[in-house]
Amino acid sequence: MLPVMNITNVFNACQVLFGPEVQISIDFLRALEPSGLKSAYRRKAFETHPDRATVLGESEAEMNRRFKEVIQAYQVLSPVIKGDRKIVLSDEIGIQRKNRGTNAREKREKGFTDHFFKGYLPKRKLMIGQFLYYSGFISWKTLIEAIIWQRKQRPLIGQIARQWGFLSSYDVQRILLQRSYKEKFGEYALRKGYITPFQLMALIGKQRRLQRPIGEYFIERGILSPREMDKMIERVRVHNIHNIRAFWTK
Repeated sequence: MLPVMNITNVFNACQVLFGPEVQISIDFLRALEPSGLKSAYRRKAFETHPDRATVLGESEAEMNRRFKEVIQAYQVLSPVIKGDRKIVLSDEIGIQRKNRGTNAREKREKGFTDHFFKGYLPKRKLMIGQFLYYSGFISWKTLIEAIIWQRKQRPLIGQIARQWGFLSSYDVQRILLQRSYKEKFGEYALRKGYITPFQLMALIGKQRRLQRPIGEYFIERGILSPREMDKMIERVRVHNIHNIRAFWTK
């Protein structure tokens, strides 16, 4: 007789390792690979290790409790994911029926399969977000969310151009109304002669300088502490220097 495992325990273990933002389902478990499980476990074990209690300002007892919870979650999921997948989930049929009634948004989320990178660091220059992803510290979904967050922090090109006197409020309104949806504000303004190539370069440079560093996203959400982020920035700096030197010495 095939062994039976309660689906509730399995789903709770998934929430511990992957977080509440991930849509847990039978399909998720079927798609989850051993390497993805191991990457999630390593990340959570790193985040909750008692040795980080002082850095995070948490009590060692609390960190120890969370760390044990992560280990237990991995022990629950490991036989389900690593084995031949013949373990029977006792509530599987009921859960599948329940999932059929999800709304359109939940279905779209289920269709998105989050994952952690499996492999070696690319031998090229990396930005900090890319480095965290390729190192297995964050998932693909987290990287995309961080990039979107950073872009939302950027001041608009039109606002900077108006502040610098390159464009009037009337010019900005005309550009917004006349440009196509796919064409960027600065590109349209340049093409129509509102600004010069030099002015566009200056505007883009100013916009990038004013946007918040992407590392702040990971700090604000507790993925990394400020001290850990500093270490990661140093690691990516060393990585980039090493690969630049390797490129020029070929």
